[in-house]
Amino acid sequence: MVAKNSIEVECKSLDETKAEVDGLVEPQITEFTSIFGLPPVASDEKKPNVSASELAVPIIDFAMSREGIVEKIKEAAEKWGIFQVINHGVPLTVLEEIKDGVVRFHEEDPEVKKTYFSRNFAKTFIYHNNFELYSSSAGNWRDSFGCYMAPNLPNPEEIPVACRDAMIGYSKHVMSLGGLIFELLSEALGFKLRET
Repeated sequence: MVAKNSIEVECKSLDETKAEVDGLVEPQITEFTSIFGLPPVASDEKKPNVSASELAVPIIDFAMSREGIVEKIKEAAEKWGIFQVINHGVPLTVLEEIKDGVVRFHEEDPEVKKTYFSRNFAKTFIYHNNFELYSSSAGNWRDSFGCYMAPNLPNPEEIPVACRDAMIGYSKHVMSLGGLIFELLSEALGFKLRET
């Protein structure tokens, strides 16, 4: 029980600093807290006997015919429950801008980022260094943010300026793509689409 309390204290202490990964590195830390260590793995644990080639997630090319896409979606949904799409219509410029927006936010002044630091998932935009800090057996060493963009776009003022336009533009494209995927999946499952 002491170990669990010690870990909780370490987690709370880290959380209160609102430090990001850079903030943990810059002070020239020479020792890491135990929350960043993975627990030992039992050597007798069995690993699945599956090759990487057997685990390839299906890729569906949206450049093919609608009938072909529907058939591929049906097959992927039945066999895998997941698939990846390519040639989906989201412009490369939009994809590049969202990546650049994420980088701009992470390169923002630490004091600006701290204003978004929160574990309150009811907020539109949250930022911190470990989403699973209190629930995982080991801390993740990464800075992350999350933002609710659907079903309705949030007030733009709630999104950091560094990534605001990129997130709004990207979300509009992804919501449109999501609608199309639901439509195609419904068609693959044999549902009749309503006329609008």
